[in-house]
Amino acid sequence: MNPIRRALVTGVSGQDGALLAARLLERGAEVIGTHRPGHDGESWRLCELGLADDARLRRVALDPADAAACATLLAELQPDALLHCAGQSRVADSFRDPQASIAANGLATLNLLEAVRLHAPRTHFVLAASAEIFGAPAQAPQDEQTPLAAASPYGVSKLLAHAAIGGWRASFALRASSAILFNHESEWRDEAFVTRKLSRAVARIALGRADEVALGNLDARRDFGYAPDYVAAMVAMAEREIGADYVLATGHAASIRDFATAAFAAAGLTLDWFGDGLDEVGVERGRERVRVRVDPAFFRPVDAPLLVGDAAKARRDLGFAPSLDLAGLARRMVEADLAREREAS
Repeated sequence: MNPIRRALVTGVSGQDGALLAARLLERGAEVIGTHRPGHDGESWRLCELGLADDARLRRVALDPADAAACATLLAELQPDALLHCAGQSRVADSFRDPQASIAANGLATLNLLEAVRLHAPRTHFVLAASAEIFGAPAQAPQDEQTPLAAASPYGVSKLLAHAAIGGWRASFALRASSAILFNHESEWRDEAFVTRKLSRAVARIALGRADEVALGNLDARRDFGYAPDYVAAMVAMAEREIGADYVLATGHAASIRDFATAAFAAAGLTLDWFGDGLDEVGVERGRERVRVRVDPAFFRPVDAPLLVGDAAKARRDLGFAPSLDLAGLARRMVEADLAREREAS
């Protein structure tokens, strides 16, 4: 294992970037986190994690689409590890602007890989990839050997980045690794993601500040894990002498309906489900009030019915071990949003 003395984390203001910064600082590393030019790098996540004023975390502006800027930064910093989380992270947005997703997730990764190859070849590059690279696979669960068949523009953009990691590792002997992340959620998730949309809506409903929440495909089944477990595995990847690809997942799938049920239960509310298709509703037991409706506006043009991962390799090599089940994850998220809502009142 190679201890990380200096780490560069792109997208430090996001969920994964902020949690990576916290993990690396705990392990004694100096952390440089990038943010988009024109933004000051502050984020509510860094504030909640107690990192906003931490002198060991330096924030710098970087546009990964600027190849020259990537080269300059890598040449200057010479980090032991580069953990790349910046980019376009929402599958739904990729359907609206496919080219922007390819540029933000695919071409930006190529810029950073080239900067490492030419200017910081001892740096271990770890990519935050995605289970969306599998598309709608026939095989379940999915592991590192599962054929890749990305379907959404987001999946294609992440597939380009993932393939580049393997290509540059093979062609130029770079220490480069790809973390194939299945759904990893936390109280620091963005509200554009369905899990955090649900946890905040449940908190507001429980406090009498909202009546219901609208969701898309309730039948889509995903592998939901707790994000801090996943970033810990990414740091372990960066500490390894050689690069490799790892699926990070719990091995258990749950539907969006299941997550909604667990989130309401975390606030002491029981949902009963009635109807099917677009007419399905989740009704609060005892009060007989509709709390969840289906809105076709939230359906994706392409949506894999089942993504569930086999993380046996990560368990063996990295000591990866999911710490929360679905109920525990939903509880953490709902309790955090209840606290935020109460504090805001």
